[in-house]
Amino acid sequence: MTRICRTILLSTLVLALSPIATLGATSTAPKKGDMAASFNAGVVRAFDNHFDDLEPVFTGSFEYYTSPRVSWRGLLGVTSFDADFPGGGSVDATFLTGNILYNWEGGSVHPYVTGGVGVYQKDGSSSLPSEFDETVIGLNGGGGIDWFLGSRWALEFEGTLHGLTGEDPNTFLLATAGIKFWF
Repeated sequence: MTRICRTILLSTLVLALSPIATLGATSTAPKKGDMAASFNAGVVRAFDNHFDDLEPVFTGSFEYYTSPRVSWRGLLGVTSFDADFPGGGSVDATFLTGNILYNWEGGSVHPYVTGGVGVYQKDGSSSLPSEFDETVIGLNGGGGIDWFLGSRWALEFEGTLHGLTGEDPNTFLLATAGIKFWF
């Protein structure tokens, strides 16, 4: 695991277990018409022999609640997969997904499931064949929790599996943690 991945995971763990996590642990369930924005960091793992390391990933999202339990989310993310080919190389990926989320009231913890479709732009470095430069469509699904630490903000933990058309990496697991604000 790279140093940046360890730093991200350790920082998230320290924040989640810190004394401030117990202050104001009240839940204000989202209401119809609420909106939320989140900023997340995490790791991604491609399921391909040529891309087998954990890599850092950064995402940001915007959500709109059509009911207290259902929301629609747009998510923008960036990552880079280091290739294990002779001569090295990397594939930079930028993706935009549209998902539906369903959450359950659980006091200060709201578990949720999500699924959706996305557009993924992959740019291979000059040492890789040109077929690694492509824009493809993909599906994703997974789940997570929103852990309310205040009336309008929460820590967010999520895991999603992404399956893409096109060249490798075409299947990867994304695990992120971050902060979410409701307005």
